[in-house]
Amino acid sequence: MEKYYNQIKNSPIFFGINETELKEILTCFNARIKNYDSEQAIIRQGDIINEIYLILEGSVNIEKDSYWGRRIIVTQLGVNDNIALAFVASRNMEVSIDAISATKTKLLVLSYSKCTSMCQNACTKHKLLINNLFEILSKENINLLQKIENISQKTIRDKLLTYLSNESKKAKSNVFEIPFNRQDLADYLNIDRSAMSFELSKMQKDGLLSFEKNKFKLK
Repeated sequence: MEKYYNQIKNSPIFFGINETELKEILTCFNARIKNYDSEQAIIRQGDIINEIYLILEGSVNIEKDSYWGRRIIVTQLGVNDNIALAFVASRNMEVSIDAISATKTKLLVLSYSKCTSMCQNACTKHKLLINNLFEILSKENINLLQKIENISQKTIRDKLLTYLSNESKKAKSNVFEIPFNRQDLADYLNIDRSAMSFELSKMQKDGLLSFEKNKFKLK
């Protein structure tokens, strides 16, 4: 655990909490580390979550399977992101998504009830933690709105342009890398992979962009 103290301290969930307090609350919150291989299930639809999951290493796809078995990637999470925080805060609501490790992944796991139960002294670190949780939930809602913007476009080209434009804004550059391979990007945008690849080639010929694997340049 000590190996990750600096990283944990600088994660959004523990923002403003010093190292001495961090060691105390990690013990108080029953903190432990779990390891997952690539493509291993962390959370399955129907689970009830009572813990907070913070990604220390690797990445995790939040996925949804349709009635007919088609996979849709809702989002991909990386280091310092929290998994399914909205569900753990929803009072025993069954999860409607799967969380699958996209690579070898290491998670910090915390007891949610311990994190959100104010101690008798209403200590500062608990107040900070709860404020941080609200801020994270707010950012997750903003990301969800961006996802809706990406997939609500009518054509494949418009979906790609909207998504890539948003990624360019995040990177603050017209040259950037996306976290998805081609199949994952198609699943994220809910479009056919072959049709998407064909459209990307057309967009490159039209001079809108250039790309190599998951690195893009908007022109």
